[in-house]
Amino acid sequence: MANLAPGTGVRLRAEVLRRLSFPPPDGADLIIAVHEAGLKAPRSLATQVVGLVAGDLEWAGALSERHVEVQSEPGGDPRQLVGEAVGTGRRLWEIVWPGDLLRDAERGPLDLVYRGERPWVVVGETSAGDLLAAPLNDATNPKWYTPLLERDEIVMRGSHKDVQLELAHLWTLPSSLAAVGDITEVAQARLLEAVRGYF
Repeated sequence: MANLAPGTGVRLRAEVLRRLSFPPPDGADLIIAVHEAGLKAPRSLATQVVGLVAGDLEWAGALSERHVEVQSEPGGDPRQLVGEAVGTGRRLWEIVWPGDLLRDAERGPLDLVYRGERPWVVVGETSAGDLLAAPLNDATNPKWYTPLLERDEIVMRGSHKDVQLELAHLWTLPSSLAAVGDITEVAQARLLEAVRGYF
């Protein structure tokens, strides 16, 4: 079960930082921004970390508590900054394909829940203009924080099944990524309500 409260200051372990395809910017203040419900999930050390630069949200990564070292006691609520960033940006609801979350995937796993090749949906934008995105997953275990999308609500080549959007696993991806699809306008309002309700 995850234990670190929202607002806890952390740093990434050096061996983890070296392996990430999308690491935080140098000098960013890293803070736990997990939803409090995530502290009640049995058998899971998954947490959400955000990176602030001069007080602005510039990075997000869904990691394990094993990947971080505590630097300071909880203070403030970084989830407010995440809440302000989601539902914004000119590329909202685009689907991107960033590749593996690890730059050296051949070395084996690193306890990242949604690493590997999969589509991600842009749900917001950082202060630097990078993409805040959540992964799509098979619609096998729907929860209140995993809004469902029917297959005809996804405009992407090769999309032939219902999926769920995993809001608890937010990552920052580079704005240079090309779109490979979109969420239909009909589904966008429902998704926006779910995203803002979670963050």
